Amino acid sequence: MDLRQLRYFIGIVDEGSFTAAAQKLNVAQPALSHNIRNLEAGLGVKLLTRGVHGVKPTAAGTRLYEHAEIILRHVAQATEQVRNCSGTPSGLVTVGFTSSVALVAAVPLVQAVRAELPQVSLRVVESFSGTILEWLNDDRLDFGCIYDVTRSRTLLAESLVREDLYLIGPPGGGDSAIAFDELAGKDLILPSRPHNLRDRIERVARETCTIVTVAVEINGLPQIKALVAKGVGYSVLPISAVMEEWRTGQVSARLIVSPSLRRSVHLCRPRGAPVTEAAAAVRETFLRVVRDLVGGGDWPGTLLLDEEAAAS
Repeated sequence: MDLRQLRYFIGIVDEGSFTAAAQKLNVAQPALSHNIRNLEAGLGVKLLTRGVHGVKPTAAGTRLYEHAEIILRHVAQATEQVRNCSGTPSGLVTVGFTSSVALVAAVPLVQAVRAELPQVSLRVVESFSGTILEWLNDDRLDFGCIYDVTRSRTLLAESLVREDLYLIGPPGGGDSAIAFDELAGKDLILPSRPHNLRDRIERVARETCTIVTVAVEINGLPQIKALVAKGVGYSVLPISAVMEEWRTGQVSARLIVSPSLRRSVHLCRPRGAPVTEAAAAVRETFLRVVRDLVGGGDWPGTLLLDEEAAAS
């Protein structure tokens, strides 16, 4: 097994076709097929199957794909660290954001990185907090933002901000604060379990003996916002997730109190994983972007956690 074989194998799985992979990798298809045959012979297992829907990995191929991504990522990190001895950060940095964090922070981060770190290639991926946690533990991200991190043996976490959560309703729903127990009787539109936001709402509901009704389960922020705007029901979100809709009157937002419903956003990276100069530079840039967003009022409903600690 060598790195070229792994790159070819990943290319075929990603493209679902030997022909498409050969074009993308700029290699002759016979050479591609020859390398895959040698890889399978060396491992003693079948890695790929051909079908009407293209080329798919076998169970062994799926396992190899997971390891191959990590191996090639570590090789790239080693290469970048050696090259960065020149003092100029360069190379690929992969960052994971939840949907609501991406809405407010992804564009400013990309703009800052392009302006200040021109030799860094930034990849931003978006998913649920739980999925980002899995990617961090699999060493597929340089760092990622997830919610309410407890002590972890696998991650190093930095506290970023505390987000207040709001009852998001259709237009004309008012803007005054609302007690948590007033959520009873409202049709809620929430993500399905397991989900950090859903878990937090249901935990507080148990603690306050409040019966909440989840009328619709849907795992997509754009769809949740669209359904709320059309009057199908209500949702619970940070105000940053609906800034555009709220400012243009498409939805209403009421701060949830008694008790307050909040969550913390943390910046995490895999414990023990090498940190490239490029990743370290992007991290510093991101921390500054977050401070600027909160300080400038562009991430409303949040408080920097270091400010909260200083005030307590």
